[in-house]
Amino acid sequence: MKVQELPIRDIKPLLPIPDISIYLFVGIVAVASLVIGVGVFFFWKWWSTHRRIDPRVRWLRELDAIDFDRPKKAAYLMTKYGRLLAEDKRRQEILEQLIPKLERYKYKKEVPPLDEEVKRFMKLFIEMSHDAL
Repeated sequence: MKVQELPIRDIKPLLPIPDISIYLFVGIVAVASLVIGVGVFFFWKWWSTHRRIDPRVRWLRELDAIDFDRPKKAAYLMTKYGRLLAEDKRRQEILEQLIPKLERYKYKKEVPPLDEEVKRFMKLFIEMSHDAL
């Protein structure tokens, strides 16, 4: 057969091929982001419970947050955290002078406002504790 005698066959158009690669890519990125996010969340949760914070810093923060307008609570907090923070001789001496002055603000239903002298001693003790840490 000659080339010219070959029957002409119809050229068919290209068939459409469904392309879902963009959906696969978006799905994989979404799942990877979710896995990384959950991993970071659990790592942060573990880290926040296992990190070592010096308890003295926490006690000092409590003393910094003392409200001098509430004398009963201030006296109790100062006594509690003061005993824990009094590590050197100077702070122990100040605390020994301060605790008897705080006794009049404890164990009663109604207490008078804090004296300026007591406030001064409390602030001095807190300042000295800051300097020691």
